[in-house]
Amino acid sequence: MAAVLFAALMTTVLTSCSKDDDEPKKAEFTKAVVKYTVTSDAATLGLYKVNVYGTDVDGNDFVETMSNPSYTKTVEIPVSKLPCTVELRTVATPLEDKAATEDFDVNIDRSLDVMTLRSDNTVVDDKEVNYNSWATKVAAGTSLSEFAKSHLNNHPKLVIYIDANGNVSIKK
Repeated sequence: MAAVLFAALMTTVLTSCSKDDDEPKKAEFTKAVVKYTVTSDAATLGLYKVNVYGTDVDGNDFVETMSNPSYTKTVEIPVSKLPCTVELRTVATPLEDKAATEDFDVNIDRSLDVMTLRSDNTVVDDKEVNYNSWATKVAAGTSLSEFAKSHLNNHPKLVIYIDANGNVSIKK
């Protein structure tokens, strides 16, 4: 009986000391998480339809219309879809082609944040690019359509490149 118990104990000891247990698996780069954020205000959205253009999980363009002053969309791009470039831009269209009847402030701010992650959720790289339009005063009598062309839709595209290794760079 003692010999059987000793043999079982030795099997357990030798199994637990195996080399496979000593080498932890390395976390591999698995995905890029892209966060699109656009903020505005009720006055702007009361006069303009604001479309948000971005890049989806397959690298294709998407367009969504802001329905409230705070827009956020998160897209996870698997490593198999990289390298790729993601973009964010907005286009404002007046709800009515008319002149402003009173002075008002207009505001559309954009942020594009890209974080690349390993399988254990540690960060490989993280970059964010913003464009803050601040509040711009629009005078009564200003054409809403002309103001959209000259100010609201004249902002640069926000562009970030993600390479196949998870390195992220801001494109200008």
